[in-house]
Amino acid sequence: MVTQRNSYIGFTLIEVLVALAVLAMVTLASHQILSTAINANQNSKEKVAEISAMNTVFRMMQQDFTQLALRNTRNESGDSLELFLMADRFLFDSQYHGVAGVRDGWSNPVNLLPRSELQLFSYVVEEDNLVRKYRIYVDSLDGTEPKSQVLLEDIKDFTISFRGDNDKWEENWTNPSLPKAIKVEIALADEIIVSRILLLPENEAT
Repeated sequence: MVTQRNSYIGFTLIEVLVALAVLAMVTLASHQILSTAINANQNSKEKVAEISAMNTVFRMMQQDFTQLALRNTRNESGDSLELFLMADRFLFDSQYHGVAGVRDGWSNPVNLLPRSELQLFSYVVEEDNLVRKYRIYVDSLDGTEPKSQVLLEDIKDFTISFRGDNDKWEENWTNPSLPKAIKVEIALADEIIVSRILLLPENEAT
């Protein structure tokens, strides 16, 4: 008599638990890889945006400072300010350095707009934001508030230095002439300091 046995193909409980454990580890590892990739992509986008913003700031400063005009301004009282470039620590209620001047070359094709091509501008830090301000008219006789544009956020320091005839860097500028060069240093939230030196051309009084 031949006895036949039914063979069953299956998994033991231990094998099932091991498979589930391996699946859980693979899933966790995949999630960590995906999360790392997403974070890296986000950090990359933030760095690219930060670099782009820094380039925009220095491009604007390059345009402003290299086109400085020897033009006196008058305040609301009509008093003439003899300095063509004003800069000092906490100037204009800035948290750090404040700087202001008059630049030429503000495009006004065929004089269509009721203003000149001169622009009074300033850079200050307010509430940890680097802000560029400008006025439609150079002389502040109409009492209007300047227009503001936030250029960078979360600034930890903003320093302006000037190189004059004595070939030394100075943090405040009280000379009636213009410096040879301007050095800008911006400290960011991640403790990175970005600096740029802007050379000024020879200027004629206007």
